[in-house]
Amino acid sequence: MSNPLETARHPETLKRVVIEPLTRVEGHGKVTLLVDEDQRIRQARLHIVEFRGFEKFIQGRPYWELPVLVQRLCGICPVSHHLAAAKATDQLIGVDELTPTADKIRRLMHYGQTLQSHALHFFHLSSPDLLFGFDDEVAHRNIVGVIQDHPEIAKQGVLLRKYGQEVIRVTSGKRVHGTGAIPGGVNKALSEEERDYLSKDIDQMVEWGEGAVQLMKRIFLTNPDYHYRFGSVDANTLGLIRPDGAFELYHGGLRARDPDGEPIFDQIDYRDYEQVIREQVKSWSYMKFPFIADIGPEFGWYRQLRPLRHPARRAGASGLRGSGRGPAATGGARHALGAPDRAPLLRRGDPRAAARPGPARD
Repeated sequence: MSNPLETARHPETLKRVVIEPLTRVEGHGKVTLLVDEDQRIRQARLHIVEFRGFEKFIQGRPYWELPVLVQRLCGICPVSHHLAAAKATDQLIGVDELTPTADKIRRLMHYGQTLQSHALHFFHLSSPDLLFGFDDEVAHRNIVGVIQDHPEIAKQGVLLRKYGQEVIRVTSGKRVHGTGAIPGGVNKALSEEERDYLSKDIDQMVEWGEGAVQLMKRIFLTNPDYHYRFGSVDANTLGLIRPDGAFELYHGGLRARDPDGEPIFDQIDYRDYEQVIREQVKSWSYMKFPFIADIGPEFGWYRQLRPLRHPARRAGASGLRGSGRGPAATGGARHALGAPDRAPLLRRGDPRAAARPGPARD
């Protein structure tokens, strides 16, 4: 990926402006700007300043440690890394399909992750700008200001995130850095008591979630031209898609589309991602710069298709599972919270399944 503002000519003649640390982001970074005498920005860079090194230090470790190790990448979205590593180690032991129970528990874990992370981002990090506007005083335009001026919205944000964290705890053993997903399946079932515990508040969570969407729509529609233009960058998009074209969070084929919505590739097995995706590294950031291989680094960069990215259909998905009201409105959570499934947590044929003590669970 390249950009006219990435590297300025004659940087020694320009004034350097540094914004550090970045606030209201999930991670650590800084922005550097090079400005000329007319206050025009000639260079702009986002620096990710954390060196991680996970790709290197996991080498030589027992494979079953990886789902626990790599989730230390993040304390906000560890489940995503936890499940990615579990899916990779599934392949190492030859498990192509999980049992229905294990699949549901992993998905439910990921739904909890998605809920708590989105609640954090929207209510804590984004809502001050949306509710108060960018011209509001900095001392007021923050989560404390939201608590003071909109206490009910702030409370809903806290409780939605708490519920997501409870889903993670019940399915993985801990709210942060759990151990639920293992190579070939999961190591924890969902008891009836745990199912009922999560089910009793789910209608309230759905109501608050739908309310947050309506709040975003109201704010957006107060000045749609401004919001359409603000931060708008034409980009390729990449996401996981189900065979029927619906958006997928956990398991699906890779679909990429160009800024006009035209397909670049579709239903690529995610295990073959290296055939279609490449990475760049740059000296001024620890962040990787991935791009679509056939297009190249200059124009092949992309953004991910996320659950709240608008519009989903144009970006790559033909719809979202569980859209609308009623039982499907939870996006699959109610389905995952159905009657306890007594199928085994490890795929039949996994050598560890035969070695487990206790009665078989069929």
